[in-house]
Amino acid sequence: MNIVPHPIGAGETARRTLKSRFAFCIVCLCFMIGLFTAQAAGADEYVSEDWQSSATLYPWAVSLEGDVTVKGNKAEVDLSFSDILDDLNMAVLMEAETRKNRVGFFLNTVWMQLEDDTSLLDITADVAAIGFGVYYRLGPWALDAEAGASGPVLVTDIYAGGRYTFVGAELEGKVIGFLDVDEDEAWVDPIIGVRTLWALTPKWSLMVRGDIGGFGVNSDFVWQASGVVGYNFRLFGDDNAKVFAGYRALDWDYSDGKGTRKFEWDMTAHGPTIGLQYHF
Repeated sequence: MNIVPHPIGAGETARRTLKSRFAFCIVCLCFMIGLFTAQAAGADEYVSEDWQSSATLYPWAVSLEGDVTVKGNKAEVDLSFSDILDDLNMAVLMEAETRKNRVGFFLNTVWMQLEDDTSLLDITADVAAIGFGVYYRLGPWALDAEAGASGPVLVTDIYAGGRYTFVGAELEGKVIGFLDVDEDEAWVDPIIGVRTLWALTPKWSLMVRGDIGGFGVNSDFVWQASGVVGYNFRLFGDDNAKVFAGYRALDWDYSDGKGTRKFEWDMTAHGPTIGLQYHF
């Protein structure tokens, strides 16, 4: 972990603008992919009158990059996955959703408790992000007109909700009088997004998701993007389980207060992920 003070400048502003444009492009791409698929296909598996639910558990090989300010003390954070793995106390990454017909509800949670002992500072941090909301399903559409619903199929979910974020940070200097600050901050951001689900074969699938939010309500801007490849297999019955692997990124741009009361969390978490999903 590298933590060094630095001033806000044109480079940082450009970085924030670039991240915002990237996130917006991801969401627009997901949305256009769904809209421009022409062939409708009926499939009870994707739009059913019965309740369909799933639960997912996965590790995320996350890296953290960005800036954090605690009581006016600003620092740059560059924390690789190997750094986090060395000092990881606990990590919980879960998702759950339920749907009936075209309307569904989702909840996803990421929680990490980190501790780092540098040459000058003892640093502990708790980071939690809980996303929640409702989605509406469009499709399914057949990707192969001749095969119809028995061939590759695409569905698109448009969703809206919120993301609760909690950050608790403590910086304690090893030199008396150097630094000893701690602060807890929590906020909720509105989010809107799109998820596309590609059932390429009965076994293999692809999911691409992107959302944006904040809009100045609490954070100036937040975004998330992910893409995973999944494989269906039999677990206690039919092909009701899936293993997947892919990449995920989650970004915040939040600040509150001024001067010695300022707290800022301008951070990007990203990295590869694998997981297990169970349908019931």
